Amino acid sequence: KAELVTTEVRVRKLAIYDSSKHEKFVLKDPRTWKYGERKCIVPVDVTIKYGYNLQDLTADDVKLTEDSTAVVILMPEPQVIDSGYEAKVETASVVRMSSGLRDKISHEEVDRLMEKTYEMVMKENFTSMVSKDVENNTRVVIEGIVRSLGMKNTAVVVLRKEGWKE
Repeated sequence: KAELVTTEVRVRKLAIYDSSKHEKFVLKDPRTWKYGERKCIVPVDVTIKYGYNLQDLTADDVKLTEDSTAVVILMPEPQVIDSGYEAKVETASVVRMSSGLRDKISHEEVDRLMEKTYEMVMKENFTSMVSKDVENNTRVVIEGIVRSLGMKNTAVVVLRKEGWKE
């Protein structure tokens, strides 16, 4: 693999477990909670790393201008290179409430809640929100490479390949 990660996004969601709902992801006003229901709120921090698969580049995508004043690179659309969430939860950050004689929410239920929240976050498309940052950060990284090759006065221009979704 040849991947270039240039931008990291952290998303914090509050995962909500509600035993009175089939989907378990609805939060009601605590004043309406009924005897025997279980509630749990868990903060979930998801990390998404964006960048490029450099294997999507061809020789035609990298050009040096005739006067050697600029390196022009046509980059594909940024993509998710890596993602994950912190599986360890600080007990103090979890809000649990169990009324009546119901058992407390188990660690397994909290784990399922976090996994479901992670899956929901990954269905969201943050690419358009971060694409400018990915482009700028890519330019900075490639400028560093170009400078280290001794091309001190050569500009780096990063352009988008055709087919980018906005």
